[in-house]
Amino acid sequence: MEEKIMNDYVVQIRNLSKFMGQKPIVLDMSLDIPRGTLFGLLGPNGAGKTTSIRLMTGRLRPTSGSVDLLGLSPWRDRVELFKKVGYLAQNPSFPKDSTVIKFTTYMAKLRGFNRQEALLEARHQLSQVGLERFEHSIVGKLSGGEQQRLGFANCLIGSPEILILDEPTSSLDPEGRVYVMELIAKLAKDNNQTVIVSSHILPEIQRMTNHIAIMSEGRVLVSGNMRELTKNIFDREYEVETSHPKELSDILIEEGYKVVLDNSTIVVDVGTRLRQIWRDLPKICNDNNFELRSFTPMRDSLENLFLKYVSQRELKVEHRGVEL
Repeated sequence: MEEKIMNDYVVQIRNLSKFMGQKPIVLDMSLDIPRGTLFGLLGPNGAGKTTSIRLMTGRLRPTSGSVDLLGLSPWRDRVELFKKVGYLAQNPSFPKDSTVIKFTTYMAKLRGFNRQEALLEARHQLSQVGLERFEHSIVGKLSGGEQQRLGFANCLIGSPEILILDEPTSSLDPEGRVYVMELIAKLAKDNNQTVIVSSHILPEIQRMTNHIAIMSEGRVLVSGNMRELTKNIFDREYEVETSHPKELSDILIEEGYKVVLDNSTIVVDVGTRLRQIWRDLPKICNDNNFELRSFTPMRDSLENLFLKYVSQRELKVEHRGVEL
């Protein structure tokens, strides 16, 4: 039974807590991350994501609890895990006077490549992140986004089984963000790597990942397959585009819907009447010869899932005082 668990999950976290003085930064965290998944750790700033990742990678020791990566401890087996886990910090630091190729080659040697192999591996990874033309540049003269890409190249060396990326697009321009998100998805698909990404940006998590955990105030509020978690999550507010916005708005109000008319766009709060409006709206438009152009939710399902759990958590904290 134990062997099956280890084959199914590459990361297992049990009752993990980290206190700074009397303040809990991560509290009673338990999480299973399946092999081969793109896993998103999602939460607002200050939720405990970075501390969780530093605990996973052995950069911090926990106050209590355990972390298991590939059957190894990030504190006892750190040297062995160094070759199996690639880590990108939120704000990576580098030797500023080194050239890009010298630094990346050195990191490849640390992962077990000989001199010639290390140079080839360094060039391959720099090319993957779009830094091949910077290989002779001084690291300290790179922009913030270029240094972020360099950190990404470093964590890819040797094709580790697990990639752990803390806010990997934080310093990138829009083009760079799209490039890195697409590369992350490609790596997970082509190399069967398990990729763990933390972010507070919902669209990025939605684009990159297929499993998620939502954190707030140091706790994991919900985790699992994104499709399963969001399949029954629906928005309350919908935008309606029509050829006759004022007339349709008046009819919907008569039918008991909460409606706001914003220029030519109708915003309807359907409450618990989503199934009903799916029937009512086409019939009203057909009976009155209105053109129904669109009927779309104001927020997507992941955003609604996030708001559901995080807002509930914040309400509990507000009503009960200090509760983490």
